[in-house]
Amino acid sequence: MDVSIIIVNWNTRDLLRDCLKSVYEQTKGISFEVIVIDNASSDGSVDMVKKQFPQVIFIENNENRGFAPGVNQGIAVAKSRYVLVLNSDTIICDAAIEKTIRYADDHTDVAVVGCQILGKKEIPQGTCFRFPSVLNLSLETFVLSRIFKKNRFFGREHMGWWLRDTERQVDVVAGAFMLVRREAVDKVGLMDEDYFFLCEETDWCYRFSKAGWKIMFWPGAKIIHVDGGKQSRKQANLKMMVQFYKSTLIFFRKHYGLIEYLMARLLLAIRCWLRCVAWGFLMLCKKLVGKDATYQVEKMLGFWWSFKFCVLGREPGAKAERKIASFRLRTLKDTIEFVSALLYWAFLYLSHRKPQRIVIYYHTLKQQDVGRFEKQMAYLATECYTVKVSEVMTAPPNGSKMIVGVTFDDAFVNFRDNALPILQKYRLPAAVFAPTGNLGKPPNWAMEGDCHDAEEIVMNEEQLIELDKTGYEIMSHTVSHPYLTRIDDVELEAELERSKQTLERIVGRDIIGISYPNGAHNDKVCKAVEQAGYRIGFSIEPYSVDSSPNSLQIGRFKVSPTDGMLKFKLKLIGAYEIVKYFRRLKRRLLKS
Repeated sequence: MDVSIIIVNWNTRDLLRDCLKSVYEQTKGISFEVIVIDNASSDGSVDMVKKQFPQVIFIENNENRGFAPGVNQGIAVAKSRYVLVLNSDTIICDAAIEKTIRYADDHTDVAVVGCQILGKKEIPQGTCFRFPSVLNLSLETFVLSRIFKKNRFFGREHMGWWLRDTERQVDVVAGAFMLVRREAVDKVGLMDEDYFFLCEETDWCYRFSKAGWKIMFWPGAKIIHVDGGKQSRKQANLKMMVQFYKSTLIFFRKHYGLIEYLMARLLLAIRCWLRCVAWGFLMLCKKLVGKDATYQVEKMLGFWWSFKFCVLGREPGAKAERKIASFRLRTLKDTIEFVSALLYWAFLYLSHRKPQRIVIYYHTLKQQDVGRFEKQMAYLATECYTVKVSEVMTAPPNGSKMIVGVTFDDAFVNFRDNALPILQKYRLPAAVFAPTGNLGKPPNWAMEGDCHDAEEIVMNEEQLIELDKTGYEIMSHTVSHPYLTRIDDVELEAELERSKQTLERIVGRDIIGISYPNGAHNDKVCKAVEQAGYRIGFSIEPYSVDSSPNSLQIGRFKVSPTDGMLKFKLKLIGAYEIVKYFRRLKRRLLKS
C-alpha cells in the first residue's frame, strides 16, 4: 500500500466529515487506507464516521490521549510505505496526496514532505518554520519577530519573508499535512508522547534531521486548512495555552543544554507576563466602555497560568478551567494590590510610620501546602513577636519586632491535623473561631472569596476541648456563619448569644472574642456584640491593630499558605493596609 492517512480527531465532527469526503474524492491514483483515531469526542464524531465512512479504520479512545499518542496508535496499525499525518480541519485539493507521494518517491533522502497549505482567501499559511532557539524566543518575546516579520533576521523563525511558493529544505513541517517516509520512522522512532499537544512535529523533524534525513516543503500540491486548529484549541483554551509553553520547554530540556533550557524558561515567563498585563489592560479598557470582555479575560487567564507554569511548573486543573468566566479582575486586582503594597512599604519605611501590631487570618490548610505554611511560621517565630490575639492590643512592645496575632476562621479539622503540629513546633499561639452550628459537619455557607471547600469538616466538641487544653484560644464565629448585617435584630441576638453559650459550655470558660463571618459588621452589629458580652471583635478589613477603629472592629490581613514570602512579609509589616483605600473607593463608586 502507498500511504496510510492518519487523522486524530477530538470534537470536530463536521470538519472531519468534510475532510474524509475530500480524501476519498481527491485520492484516486494510489492505494491508501484511512485511519481515524478519536480521542473521546462527545459531539457525535464516532457515529458519523461509522455510519458515513464504514471503510475507515477506526480507533476509539475512552479519554483524550493527545495528538502524538493518537498518531502513534495510527502508525502501529498502518500497512503502507508512507504515513500521512493529516488534520481533521483540512480539505484535500487536486490530488494533493498522490502528487506529494510522487515527489517523495523521486527524493529518497527526504523523510518528511509538506505541501502548500491555504487559509482564508486561499492565502498560503506559514506552516513550516525553524527549530526553536534562544534567539528565536528572544525575538518573539519582545515582539520583534512580529513587528519585522518580513525581515530575514527578525522574522527568521517563521520565515515571514518567504511566500511559500518555492521548493525549499526547512527545519519543521507542521502536522496539518505531514507526509512521512515509513523507512525513516522505523529508524528514528515514533512521535514523542511527552508532548500532549503542540511541538510534537517539531521534535520529530529535529530527530529526522539529526539522523541525516531532509525535511522538504514542496508547493506543487495544495490543501485548504479550514479552521487552522482553532476549534480544538477553543474547546480547552486555558490548557492549550499552557500546553504550548510546556511543550516548548520539553523540547529545550530534551535537545539543548541546561543553560539554554533555563534561558528559554526565563524568556517564556517574561513573554507570558508581558502578554498577561497587555490583555489585562485591554480587558480593563473594554470594561470601562461597557463592552463584553470575556475574550480578553480568557486570554489574560491563559497567559497568567502559562506564566505560573514557566515559573513554578504549575498547570491549571479542571477547577481553574471552570473559573474562566468568573476570573474577571482577580489577576489584575492582585497585581495592583501587590505593587501598591510595595510602594506603601517604601513610604512607611522612609517615614518611620510602620504599624506595630498586626493580626493575620487563615482559612483552610491543605496537606500539600503544609511545607509553605511551615516556612511562614518559621519566619514568624524568628522575626516577629507572636502573642495571643486576646493580648494583641495590650502586649508590651518587644524592641523592633512586630507584634503579631495569628487566627484561623471556621475551625476546620485540617487546622488540627496540619497547622497545629507546626504551631506547637515553633511555640506559636493562635486563635480558632468556631461556627457552633456546624461542629463535626461540613460547612454549609458560602465563604469569603475562593476559600469555600465543601469537603472540609468543622471540628467537633471533643476536638475543641482537646484543642483548648493545649492552650490555644477558641472564640466565636457565630452559629450559622451568616452575614450579620443582613439579619434582623432577634436573629442577630440569637446568633451571638447561642454561639457564646455553646462554646462556654464546651470549654468551660468565658468566650471573649468573635470573628464576623464574611467580615460583615456595622455599628448595629458591634453594639449587639458588646451587649452579648464579647470584648473583642475581628473583621477582615485590612487594618493594622493600631489603625483599627476600636476593640470590636480589629482589622486583619488575609494570608494564604500559597502566598510567596515577599507577599507574606508585606502583610506582616502592614503594607497591605493600602488596600483599604481601594475598598473605600470601590464602595463610593458603587454608591454613585
